[in-house]
Amino acid sequence: MALSVPQWAFALLPFLLLLAALFWGAPAISLVSELIGLVSGKPFPARAARQISRLGVRGHALFWVAILAGWALLMGRPFWQSEFALANRMLLAVTLALPFFGTLALVAYDLGWKTAKERRAVHVLLGCIGNVAVKCGYWGLVLLTLLYFRGLPLDDPAFLPPWGSSWWPLAALWLPMALCLTAAGGLVYLLLRRNADDWGRDYYRFAPPFLCKWHIALGVVTLMITVWMYLSLKGVFNLHLPQIFYAGAASAACLVLAMALSLLVCVSENPMRLKGSMIVIALATMLHAGLLAVAVIETLNRYVPGWDVPTFMPRVLHLVM
Repeated sequence: MALSVPQWAFALLPFLLLLAALFWGAPAISLVSELIGLVSGKPFPARAARQISRLGVRGHALFWVAILAGWALLMGRPFWQSEFALANRMLLAVTLALPFFGTLALVAYDLGWKTAKERRAVHVLLGCIGNVAVKCGYWGLVLLTLLYFRGLPLDDPAFLPPWGSSWWPLAALWLPMALCLTAAGGLVYLLLRRNADDWGRDYYRFAPPFLCKWHIALGVVTLMITVWMYLSLKGVFNLHLPQIFYAGAASAACLVLAMALSLLVCVSENPMRLKGSMIVIALATMLHAGLLAVAVIETLNRYVPGWDVPTFMPRVLHLVM
């Protein structure tokens, strides 16, 4: 796959990944946080869930704006007349319809917070429906990717990659990375909504460490799956090529830095005073995701025939080495 992508466009990659993470991860964090509050009997997790669900609704709105913009750009292009698009129209439609239905469920979930105490079961059910629809739409996208890049029909026994394939850690990586990115973005959202959603000093002593615990836990899982992916690839590809290795190492370093700052927020008695740290956590986590994506792209550029998506790494290495 040869794409002509301006190198400056890679500066947008962390923001696009954050948007995708909010779309996928915000409904999950909101629902689980509500359940934590329900089990513990404490009000603060439910308030955090309410803020994250509102952030998720805004992320979903931006996501569909981006989808419509992409649709407009592809209108009349050969893609829609291609053999792939003609053979998979139904799958394409379902892949878009399911997450759209999930967005509607998330909006209903977010609007239902005022009556959630009286209708808790209905509210939780809406959250579950929204999460399932969004997740099914995501895995539909993965299915389309497999169809497109492997060129295999659905009934082919070789359609799914073998267990030892790097496809599995690559697919598994998205779950913790999306939740980690969402938690990091939620910290900045807390700062932006501090005056509009003033729920008291005690809540703002609870909310930043609560989101940072999400961030640290999912960051650890992300690093573990990254190691799994490295081990699954190291015997097949040379991952120590500079454009691959340095992008991956910088990605891991950014995540470790963000996790260290999250730990600092967790142990602070006045976490809202650490506004700079919270902003750096979000930026470093976004940079981690972007650099990891660049490392994956550079690996594909080097070892997958027909794949050619030039990144900024060769130029960066030329400047610093």
